[in-house]
Amino acid sequence: MNTASFLSAVPVWPAGRSTVMNDFVLFRAIFNGETGKIYTLRLTGSTLYRVRLNGEFLAYGSARGPKGYFRIDEIPFNASAGENVLEIEVSGCNVNSYYYMDQPSFLQAEVCLGETVIACTGKDFAAYDLSAERVRKVSRYCYQRMFAEVYRVKPARIGLAELKLETFPARRYLPRTVPFPEYKMDSSYKPVRTFRRGRDLQVETQYRYYDDRPEFKCYRHGDLEFDAYTDLKQLTYDENGSIVSTLYGGRINNTGFIRLKVNCKTPGRLTVMFSEIAPENCVEPTRQSAVNAIFWNLLEPGLYELEAIEANTLKYAEVFMEGGAAEVLDFSLREYKSPLGWDYSFPCDDPDLKAVFDAGRETFAANAVDCFTDCPSRERAAWLCDSFFTAQTSLMLTGSTLLERFFLENFALADEFEHIAKGAIPMLYPGDHTDQSFIPNWAMWLIIQTNEYRKRSGDRELVSLIKPKFDAFIQYMETFQNSDGLLENLTKWVFVEWSMANKFVQDVSYPTNMIYAVALESMAEMYGEPHFADRAAAIKETIRKQSFDGMWFRDHGVRQEDRSLLVPESDITETCQYYAFFTRCATPESHPDLWKRLCTEFGPDRKEKGLWQEIYPSNAFIGNYLRLELLSQAGFHEQVLRETTGYFKKMADLTGTLWEHDNTHASCCHGFASYINVLMVRALDARAAEK
Repeated sequence: MNTASFLSAVPVWPAGRSTVMNDFVLFRAIFNGETGKIYTLRLTGSTLYRVRLNGEFLAYGSARGPKGYFRIDEIPFNASAGENVLEIEVSGCNVNSYYYMDQPSFLQAEVCLGETVIACTGKDFAAYDLSAERVRKVSRYCYQRMFAEVYRVKPARIGLAELKLETFPARRYLPRTVPFPEYKMDSSYKPVRTFRRGRDLQVETQYRYYDDRPEFKCYRHGDLEFDAYTDLKQLTYDENGSIVSTLYGGRINNTGFIRLKVNCKTPGRLTVMFSEIAPENCVEPTRQSAVNAIFWNLLEPGLYELEAIEANTLKYAEVFMEGGAAEVLDFSLREYKSPLGWDYSFPCDDPDLKAVFDAGRETFAANAVDCFTDCPSRERAAWLCDSFFTAQTSLMLTGSTLLERFFLENFALADEFEHIAKGAIPMLYPGDHTDQSFIPNWAMWLIIQTNEYRKRSGDRELVSLIKPKFDAFIQYMETFQNSDGLLENLTKWVFVEWSMANKFVQDVSYPTNMIYAVALESMAEMYGEPHFADRAAAIKETIRKQSFDGMWFRDHGVRQEDRSLLVPESDITETCQYYAFFTRCATPESHPDLWKRLCTEFGPDRKEKGLWQEIYPSNAFIGNYLRLELLSQAGFHEQVLRETTGYFKKMADLTGTLWEHDNTHASCCHGFASYINVLMVRALDARAAEK
């Protein structure tokens, strides 16, 4: 593994505050610069930081690593002649989340000219308290991410209190390895309409994560200085209300840092609520149980230039002022997306297919800044299974496995996976799992993805490094093996798909055993251990005997009181059929009638045609994608293109991104969904080859 290090800098943080939740500190170094020379800022820390040079935005970090490791950003820059002011704002979170690991706050930074250190933490950086500016005891943004942003600000920062710093031992370091975003500006957000809101102050609501989950770190409900969740819940749609709200709409559902230029005439609280969709022509601020808002208490009249320190995802925003008066002069977004993949040229002029491809590219970029993520909105978490698909998009768009290695390296380098069963692999990582939850199926997908990565990259080093974790997982799975050789009664969150298929995952889940068999085959291929392949063949044969009823593969077997296994006749899902063919428990040759039915009588228009209503339908994640992958493998490329339009054109039209579900119920920008670009390009290449 590549390593990284500092020349002189040491980790620092204000004395006694390294474990304070939602801390906010400004670090400043002043140095003399020369024009015509390239300086380097080298830094890392916990948790988030934003860098400004002479008042101008420079960079944002940090890239994520496994627990106990910290990735060093190296940022080249041009200094001004004479005095330069480098400022690094650091948000020390210190809570469990799916975004960053819960680790004590620190910053380690140095400015270098070649090998000469110009300024470094531990010597040249002063620290200033920003806890008066950012309200500390506020609601979490959601279960999966850290805190909501609530501020008390003036037009300019003056009179900040300097803090005494303490130093800490050196950490273990890794290089960033993935490129920085370009931080482009999206100025497409324009006023759509102005309307009125009111408040129902009688609404009392308790954010369900505050007090009923002892493992969940936050400021408890009774200790909050500002209850952002309740504040948003009290908002009503009231044509006679006193709140004048302006709805802004953007070009697409984009991801980045919300920015406003505001002329405050009378002090008050400016609220910006945001959302991926606006079905009622207004924002639903607590959509997906999150605090989709930023609050700026403007303390004095004057001109404000405001920017959030967390990236969010939005196509729409509402802006309103309470208790004062202000005019929004500009609303924009500083994009936070991968710079890779934009040069790939889509080989087709069909406007519908191009719209889907562009939406897929936008979706990929928002979910590939460092780790592959599920969504850039509520979670921004590095989930397995999603990554199996996103990695293939990454190779096609970027021509490299650079991003995939970054993702897999975090799993491979982890010393241990805390809080979950010994041998288990977390469903996402980096991330804290203090509730002891994990998805056993997702570790199976990690094994399969790693084998595919080996074929794509030829990287034996990482494949060897991660092997002990795979061996431990297989040993753990063997504790659930029943007398038929199948996995039975897996614990925690057994997950197949976002559909009725996930109602049928106990006691013996056939889709789970199908994908487990492929994981074992992958182990045999990666490590040259044929007994894994023998075991996989036996599992597949048993599945065929128990699950296939002559017409369909049924989803599960239920253990009866007499210990016999009943396979319910009514529990049949479309997704189970796709799992069977994807894992080659079935093939078009071995099950021709079922294959023909799936190809000709299922798809995006099945519901409209009223076909096979007794078979529970698939959702986007992952059934519809498995279907299209199977059609692609079979060479039905024109059908893939037709069904692509049927499944995804509505998404491209509505948000310009691709969704987690086949409706807007969940995330409307989900990384795995960009895989449709791979299938489209494969189909178009086949069409071109036939000509």
